Amino acid sequence: MRGRHSTPSPRDSIPMRDDHALMAKAADLYYARGRTQQQIAVRLGVSRPTVSRLLSRARTLGIVRIEFDTPEGTYHDLGRDLEDLYGLREAIVVTGRSESPVATRRVLGQAAATYLTRTLKGKERIGISWGTTLAAVIGALRPRRLRTTVVPLVGGIGRVASKIHANDLARRLADLQGGDVHLLHAPAILARPAVRDALLSDPDIAGVLAQARGVQLALVGIGALVPSSTLVQSRYFNAEDLAALKRRGAVGDICTRSFGSNGEPVDAALDARILAVELADIRRVPTVVAVAGGLEKADAIAGALRGRLVDVLVTDHLAARAILRAARAVQGVAE
Repeated sequence: MRGRHSTPSPRDSIPMRDDHALMAKAADLYYARGRTQQQIAVRLGVSRPTVSRLLSRARTLGIVRIEFDTPEGTYHDLGRDLEDLYGLREAIVVTGRSESPVATRRVLGQAAATYLTRTLKGKERIGISWGTTLAAVIGALRPRRLRTTVVPLVGGIGRVASKIHANDLARRLADLQGGDVHLLHAPAILARPAVRDALLSDPDIAGVLAQARGVQLALVGIGALVPSSTLVQSRYFNAEDLAALKRRGAVGDICTRSFGSNGEPVDAALDARILAVELADIRRVPTVVAVAGGLEKADAIAGALRGRLVDVLVTDHLAARAILRAARAVQGVAE
């Protein structure tokens, strides 16, 4: 028998594109029988690089066809298309239920919690915004001793229900991970710019916002300009305020910062009353994980994606399909 380091056989000189039988044999050994490329090389009397070329050529010619059996409730194809279209690091798409926003939030929360469990290694600095969807994420997380430092990205007291405001979510996340928390003792939106400026002169508040700008991972929701939005439910905004934002071209918000269809700020006067990180700060965060779903949020999610405000998106199939359909329609018109 030929030794491992002996001279390659004459088969190494056979043109790969003509030796379909050898390709099929190599593919059967590799994919069906679980042999390593080195084992196949010894078995067939060829070099290991030749085995690699045989397998590659077998895929090219269709001798081997690789298919994925996507688990029920996941949409790998939609996620891949979103990643390709918007340059996302990862897009996770789950099943949405138009008749039950609560059920959709629960599934989104579970998917985002799974992503965080998979990627967090420990001792990260994490920023978090607010809202019912992020509350579902925190509710789905299991305790782990990661010793992270958690900081709110937006003011966390005022009219919003305590169980979904940034301070409460930051505290709960830090407790789950055995870490530290820094709280932002100020409302998200103030009555006048002068009030916000006065609060920013406080060293504690300014210090927490400085930490928020330097986080390694930001966990955010994406708000839509609809009556069910957190901004409305918290009574920061009313129907007239939403209508005014829409007239200025706004499609959604992150950390109460409204943005247009390309992720650009749209209301400087409102921004001057907000106590939160700015959109430019969010773009500088190394990893921004956005969790949002539902048809009513499709335009807002698309605006955030076009504005490069998101690195990892967790959404549902209803929003994903609407986003992709609209993008392809625009491309069709452009072509």
